[in-house]
Amino acid sequence: MIRRGGFFAYLLLGAAVAAAGQTRDQNWDKCKADDPDTSIAGCTALIVAGQESKADLASAYFDRGIAYRDKKNYQQALEDLDQALQLKPDFAGALNTRGNVYSDEGETDRAIADYNDAIRLDPSYALAYYNRGNAYGDKKEWQKAILDYDVYVQKAPTDPDGFNNRGHAYMMDGDYDKALADYQAALKIDPNHALATYNTGVAQSDKKNYAQAVASFSRYIALQPSDPDGYESRGNAYRHETQYDAAIAEYNHALQVKTDYPLAYYYLGLTHGLEAQYDTAITGLNKYVALEPQDSDGFAMRGLEYFLKFQYGPAVTDFDKALELQPNRAYAFLERGSAHLLAGQNLPAAADFQLSMGVDASSSTAVYAALWLHMTKVRMHQTGNDELKEVAQKADLTYWPGPVLKYYLGQMTEDQLMAAAADPDPETHMGRVCEVNFYLGEDALAHQKRAAALARFHAVEGSCLKDYVEYGAAMAELKHPAAAPAAPAKAPARTPATPSKTTIGPAAVAGGSFRTTQSAGQDEPSKAMQAEAKE
Repeated sequence: MIRRGGFFAYLLLGAAVAAAGQTRDQNWDKCKADDPDTSIAGCTALIVAGQESKADLASAYFDRGIAYRDKKNYQQALEDLDQALQLKPDFAGALNTRGNVYSDEGETDRAIADYNDAIRLDPSYALAYYNRGNAYGDKKEWQKAILDYDVYVQKAPTDPDGFNNRGHAYMMDGDYDKALADYQAALKIDPNHALATYNTGVAQSDKKNYAQAVASFSRYIALQPSDPDGYESRGNAYRHETQYDAAIAEYNHALQVKTDYPLAYYYLGLTHGLEAQYDTAITGLNKYVALEPQDSDGFAMRGLEYFLKFQYGPAVTDFDKALELQPNRAYAFLERGSAHLLAGQNLPAAADFQLSMGVDASSSTAVYAALWLHMTKVRMHQTGNDELKEVAQKADLTYWPGPVLKYYLGQMTEDQLMAAAADPDPETHMGRVCEVNFYLGEDALAHQKRAAALARFHAVEGSCLKDYVEYGAAMAELKHPAAAPAAPAKAPARTPATPSKTTIGPAAVAGGSFRTTQSAGQDEPSKAMQAEAKE
């Protein structure tokens, strides 16, 4: 039996024989070639010949290591780069490239150690700063990444990748204006820089400048027509502008480019759900979970569509799967609890809301969970509001939906609550109005004010996007109105209120906080838009 090492040595010998008859200079030309197979043949001939100085032999191993990396033969690349460094310990270029190989293999800390050594040996080595910035980005240490890119763009001011990558770091760190400035700097150097064009659209979407985002994604599609990400992201921008038909057309175009493109099915499901086409939505999400069976988002989203169809059994099953895949997914506990509650299963609903609160009692999700737990206790004819007080002690109630909880604690009037829902962003404002109407409706129902409750639920019908849990719950109340529970022996005290002049609220064009289960990484992903490592 031929051992693996012996077989590989045989291949190297074959490459050397193939290069026989070439002059030394010809073999060096081949060793330096861009084509990896050509480079491997030429470098191998030089190594096998045994006539090179230690410095030149180190260069041959180095060049062959680069070629093996290009072929994704990382183990052989590491062996060659180790050889180069044994022959020449101060070889900063070999340390940089070995760092790139470690990065390729996901060994980010070892990569950073090699970049550190390369910079120690040669503080002027620009590429090591660039690659270390990429590695810090992989670790989500954005400020460290930005510092390295700062050095790189000073040393290589004509390379658009440096500005693009620093823009990516700024964007992931939440500074969209600096990100956009860097993307524009990259595009000034290279107007056809595809990554900077795409990332510009991402940043514009995050700033809710969707028309500008559409324009950027359109330019990206012109540059990269075979990349489905462009169509998907342009579809997302259309969807945010409630141009659902245009969004659906983009997702379908992405599937024409790549038939097994998962995100297109995910967003087709989401968008059809927004149009109350729940069966079509579920069909799309079925395809998504088949392609991405380990992604909890797909099951949680499909569970929401079943919830909105009043099919609480399948909804709970999907939320179960989402929690199996992501056990601390607070929203999935909240959504599953909502399904249990509307199915009349009060005890498991209460348990789920408590689990949701337990993930992070200071979060906005915990505030929602406390509200739903309180609603559940009211239906069970239990008095008191300890769950509201518990979260109020830990969460910052100045942030939404904190004002709703303050209302339930009797610290706000209806007028004050509606005023607190105001926001300069129309999307956010309309979503909050939707939620205010739902929670005021539930409170009215709890206090035996059936007509007021139904008016609020009808307002939700006209002021919510159809992927809100509150929308689904309000529609369930209108379809099968819950019997108004007996007023508790001691209802929570409320601030004495003047007769309410609060409007029920206009029709919404977008959503609020407790709605779809899409994660931040799902919508308009920044597409790992660090340009690749450099040798």
